[in-house]
Amino acid sequence: MRLPLPFRAVEVTQRVVGCVLGLALGDALGAPFEFVRGPEIPDPLPAFERPWMGLPPGSTTDDTAMARNLVRSLVERDGFDAADLVARHLAWFRSGPPDVGSMTARVLQRASEGMPAEVAAEAIWRLRGPEVSAGNGSVMYCAPLGAAYAARPDALPRLAPRLSRITHYDGRCGTAVLAVTLAVAALVRGDEPVAAARAALRAVIDAPGGEELEFLTEAVGVSRRVDGPEQGFCLYAAAAGLQALVRDEDFETSLRGVVALGGDTDTNAAVAGALIGTRVGSEGLPPAWLGRLADRDAIAEEAAGLAPLARRTDAD
Repeated sequence: MRLPLPFRAVEVTQRVVGCVLGLALGDALGAPFEFVRGPEIPDPLPAFERPWMGLPPGSTTDDTAMARNLVRSLVERDGFDAADLVARHLAWFRSGPPDVGSMTARVLQRASEGMPAEVAAEAIWRLRGPEVSAGNGSVMYCAPLGAAYAARPDALPRLAPRLSRITHYDGRCGTAVLAVTLAVAALVRGDEPVAAARAALRAVIDAPGGEELEFLTEAVGVSRRVDGPEQGFCLYAAAAGLQALVRDEDFETSLRGVVALGGDTDTNAAVAGALIGTRVGSEGLPPAWLGRLADRDAIAEEAAGLAPLARRTDAD
């Protein structure tokens, strides 16, 4: 696979770091407004001014914690290793984090008791039923997988659903993860935003929830609210991110708009932040926001370690 000129080392590193830092920025921006109805969110949005769960402004949630687990695993294992990622998630879960998604907590609790995580995820999915099992807990942190496999996107239809099934067995969750990771991979390669989003949607159109995701990418915040009872739906998170990408606005405008929709604001903004951050690269992220982001330097250093994976081709 011959890499096009925009896919050279400096640009790749900037895009990959932009992806992970963008995810963290979106997470931290949206965290104080999680589960607030859209009309109740202040306008203008007080960005990085409010605490989250008693932690200072700029603190991140489980979205970023799990994304960093994924980044570290990808780098240290030289690619996707489900068992290693589960071990990292379990170590984090046992540390008593301030917030863990309900489905993720159920799965990791069973996994901590000895049940394989994917078996636990399937068992809980069958017990609870599809109506309440298609949460966004795997979509929220999946973007680094797309960055790592930017030059090997043919691997993502196999790996993305497997990543999702670690905690979220529902097929629609896998579809959302695949769409987001394919879009991220295309952006790291230098594809135009609209082309990246459209290609990702085409790739999942026949998958579970694929047609609904295509519809929601145009409908969220327009004809479909995302701050109601289904606010944690996996397809909402993917659609909000892809919609923001297609609008092609600057990072700050895009993320403020996503948070203003209300609902699961930290996750929706984390997905959007990862996509827009990949498009603009680390140099295009707002310095004032970066200055307030907890663990910014550590996140950036970890993310830079993904760049060699992002440039790797099947021939390497």
